[in-house]
Amino acid sequence: MKKIMIDLDETIVSGGYIESLNDYLGTNYKVGDIKEYYISDILPPEENDKYLDHFYKNVNVYDKSHLIPGALEVIEELKNHYEIYICTAFYDKRKPEACAIMAKHKYTWILKNMPYIDPKKILLTSAKELVMCDVKIDDKVSNLKRGYGKIKLLLTQKHNEDYSDEELASLGIMRVHNWQEIRSILIEGVLP
Repeated sequence: MKKIMIDLDETIVSGGYIESLNDYLGTNYKVGDIKEYYISDILPPEENDKYLDHFYKNVNVYDKSHLIPGALEVIEELKNHYEIYICTAFYDKRKPEACAIMAKHKYTWILKNMPYIDPKKILLTSAKELVMCDVKIDDKVSNLKRGYGKIKLLLTQKHNEDYSDEELASLGIMRVHNWQEIRSILIEGVLP
């Protein structure tokens, strides 16, 4: 059976990071307002450090995250055709010790919301390029362009929309805009 590696943040769930920043700043940013991959990068360096201390001590982003439409339904359907691995990064080089709590938050959320995923197939790593698989689904180009994967699907998010289709094609990456497109490609065999 072919193996699929699926990212969690901004691929299955979204919004928790921006909501935590809004709570901290008293702002009203919406998903898509910030183009940076790490939304805290909009802060000045000294404030970024304070925010990250607060974030890792006080925030579980999955309490405020929402599901990307169709994600859970399509993944549950995919498990009938593929071996599914949820592969999510938790390491933050800016706060290497404090970020360990993210592994717990992620693992707990996956267990609760995706009971059809074998817990042994939940991979918590920032070295996604080492995971041998046939298909990769992610929102971060750098996670897709390195390593294994015959089919590499980039789920469109604000931080990756500046990549042209030609640039992605040169990296062997195909852009998808939603989970129904992913379903069409991986279950129905319909390529764009």
